[in-house]
Amino acid sequence: MDRLWRIAAVVSVVVALAVNVYIAWGSNLSFMYDEIGTVIHGRTVLGLDSPQLNTPGYYPGWGVLLAPLWLITSNVFTFYQLAIVVGLAISMLTIWPLARVAVRLSGVTPAQGVVAGAIVTALPPRAIQADYVLSERLITLLVVVATLVAFRVWDRPSYRGVLLLSLLTGLALFSHARMQVFVAAVALWLIFFLVRKRQVALVGLVATGVLAVVANKAALWFHAQLVPWKFIQAQGFFEEVSQANPRFWVNTFAGEAWTQMVGSFGVVVVGLVVVTAMSWKELRSRQVGPAGFVLIAAGSMYVLSCLNWGNEYSLFTMEWRRFDYWIYGRYIDPVFAVLVLAGVCAAIQAVRSRAVFVWTWVIVAGISLVTILVVAPDAPTWAYTTPAHIPGAIPWWWALPDGQFPQPGPIPSFTNDNRFWLIATLCALVPLAIWTLLSALPLRRLGPELADRVRAVVVTALVLVVGTAGSAVADVASDRFHDRFDHAGPIVDDLRSILAEHPDAVVAYDKNCPRRPSAMNSERNWLMWWMLPTIVEREWEWGDDIVFSCPNGEPAYVTGAVMLRERPFPYATVWILPGDLLDSLRESGELPEVARTVQ
Repeated sequence: MDRLWRIAAVVSVVVALAVNVYIAWGSNLSFMYDEIGTVIHGRTVLGLDSPQLNTPGYYPGWGVLLAPLWLITSNVFTFYQLAIVVGLAISMLTIWPLARVAVRLSGVTPAQGVVAGAIVTALPPRAIQADYVLSERLITLLVVVATLVAFRVWDRPSYRGVLLLSLLTGLALFSHARMQVFVAAVALWLIFFLVRKRQVALVGLVATGVLAVVANKAALWFHAQLVPWKFIQAQGFFEEVSQANPRFWVNTFAGEAWTQMVGSFGVVVVGLVVVTAMSWKELRSRQVGPAGFVLIAAGSMYVLSCLNWGNEYSLFTMEWRRFDYWIYGRYIDPVFAVLVLAGVCAAIQAVRSRAVFVWTWVIVAGISLVTILVVAPDAPTWAYTTPAHIPGAIPWWWALPDGQFPQPGPIPSFTNDNRFWLIATLCALVPLAIWTLLSALPLRRLGPELADRVRAVVVTALVLVVGTAGSAVADVASDRFHDRFDHAGPIVDDLRSILAEHPDAVVAYDKNCPRRPSAMNSERNWLMWWMLPTIVEREWEWGDDIVFSCPNGEPAYVTGAVMLRERPFPYATVWILPGDLLDSLRESGELPEVARTVQ
């Protein structure tokens, strides 16, 4: 049997790599805020010139990790492809600590742990991130390694171990502001750890606090180099929570739990039940151990995410309606990976406990009924959706409605506009239903040992197959999302060629054109990204060579200025002002087609 699981370990890792590569293939940058606003920090750490962006702010850990890529290439399109490869490598690397956590948490063999880790990596909540240069893969790695270190500290308390845990926690915060909650979760666990080893716990608490402060201040310093205003990503959070109607929280708490359930094909619920049972045993011995660490971390991030989106503006009144806010998964996917891992390990061990399945189905029924009967009618299922924000639910994109329908909508059925909820729920619970059925069948002819092996192999293979298939289906929606933002047309290539030959040219952005603030911010970020390594100045001045403006912008009043025919955006124009650059382009015949010249 050990040989079978060693073979399965190799196969599962190959499958996980294949589906991640398949999803990442042909990817292009799509987030003018989350992606650009993060990776540009890598230029800052290298001392390279960087444009000042318009973003609410992003912490720099992921960008710093990718910084060496800027030494390899100054071409942003090449940089992006290299960053995708780095992300793939991190995803595969994460399988190792996941496997070690599985061994310590569930008692599976190392080979079985690799199988469990590979399956977690192949499921949609993590695999779809291969299509983006976002910080989630680094955060997942840091959270999983921190969990492994916490387990080791529990088994063998040491100053070295607890300092490493504090360092990993600080690095997680340095990678994303929302990980402040993870810092708090680790600190809370260390407080409970005082009962086990007071001196080690105290050192860990002090180190965690100090490193968290250092990480936060360093992140804000990086932010200040790129954005000319304070960090506003979490602005107003406590005020919104204090003013929110608890009815809104029903929507997000149920919706986000539902996303985790369908994204893991029910496995996360089994993991939750199993880990909760372990934690109860710990509590009965008056301790909060490894299982408690997992629950505290996952529960903290879950509550943060649900409260963050559980307000009237996000769910109901914002002008640009968003469906993904109702079932947001991106914030909690990294920490829920360990709960999913525990569920996969339960399948590998052919868990048949009646109590486990009863509690699992009670939780599944509660989440499903509240979501379908209460959340689904109120949710704008027709509204804007970002696959990277709800990767667990996006495999069922094809069941989303084609157009808007009145709110509140109908209770989901198989044929109405709200069918998405019911179809996703029933499809996702097929592996859990088969697992339950196999556990109930006696299979006496096979004998107890062989029967458990059959159950383990069938259920584990089923989760891997349907999870991989779900990720592949979700990639279609992700690719369509990328296509919406693939704005880099021929004029971008022309300008990059011109700037490569004229590196001293000054390029600027005219902010005085009549645009919506959101449109101006996105245009600015795209243009600043595309023009790198040339820096697009925040404001244009007389004497600049190229200005991104509009047909009636201020450059339209500069005698001799030419407006190019092609545009990077529908309402954005490219002006080349009189000077050496314009003269040189005319003499060489490299001036792109002109729409008009100011007389």
